[in-house]
Amino acid sequence: MDFSLRRMTDSDLSTVAETEAGVFTDWYRIHRREPEGLPERTTEELRYATSFDPAGNHVAVAADGALVGFILARTWGKVGWFGTFGVPTQFHGLGIGTALVNRAVDYLTSRCSVVGLETMPESGATLGLYTKAGFAATHPTFIVELSLIREADRFRGATPDEIVSWGELSASGRSRALGEVREISDALLPGLDYSREVEAVHAHGFGKTLLCYGRGERLDGFAVLRTSPFRREDTSGRAFIHVLGIRPGASSRDVLGNLVRQLWTTATSLGLSRATAGVGTRHQTAPGLLFDNGFRAVRTAARMVLLPAIDDIFRPVDTVDISRWAG
Repeated sequence: MDFSLRRMTDSDLSTVAETEAGVFTDWYRIHRREPEGLPERTTEELRYATSFDPAGNHVAVAADGALVGFILARTWGKVGWFGTFGVPTQFHGLGIGTALVNRAVDYLTSRCSVVGLETMPESGATLGLYTKAGFAATHPTFIVELSLIREADRFRGATPDEIVSWGELSASGRSRALGEVREISDALLPGLDYSREVEAVHAHGFGKTLLCYGRGERLDGFAVLRTSPFRREDTSGRAFIHVLGIRPGASSRDVLGNLVRQLWTTATSLGLSRATAGVGTRHQTAPGLLFDNGFRAVRTAARMVLLPAIDDIFRPVDTVDISRWAG
């Protein structure tokens, strides 16, 4: 089948949402035996996801104009990843997926020193595709969840006036905090920058960035909390810790405890009942700290990086960096 690739536009988003729901409904039925169809992502959520790197998001289009695949890419400073990525089942084996992955890799390698992805480990075909494209598996990601109701006694002591939100700072306070977010990010992995996530979540009204300050008003940690749903008809009552970073050298246990207490108060005030996060296990102590705060592991994702890669990405570290290379 003849097809071509082009940049994704705003007018594609509703079709991308429909295609993505179909692709992952098929995947869940095959690999997890889920009978229900997956609701579509909201157009607003896709507009947010594609706003970071407009030139990195592409669609595959057949000769008759039908959309037969898509891929999203995002950069966090010098760290880049791609996903969500999908080709409908009936178009597998035609080279569409390979072409889309190659286009995303070309975009990311021209800008980033680390290029990666996360994928479901159950799909051997997908793992094979990425391996052939030059990716290698590294430390897996734990997907963890906190029951806000079950852990109420642990966290209910936090009050709304204890919440320190980036969006409620003065203009100068926001600017300073963004600079410290960049500083913390870069200390976690050279070139990493989470500051655009802080600005984007606020600009789209999708949640809050919670802040933990230490002595001398130094920012010791931050958590970008998504409180709006990703998909239509979402009744899961779930909040998402989109990214969370703690300054190396700060007390990880105290800072994480502070941020989780703020998260609990913020999420429960909106009627949410669960919080989900993804933590790369390269950060050795981070999963244990989350478990100590009432989180439990619900599944894993395979994290892969493009070779050659900087040695740091494979070396275990004693820091806290909570995020997913998927979106």
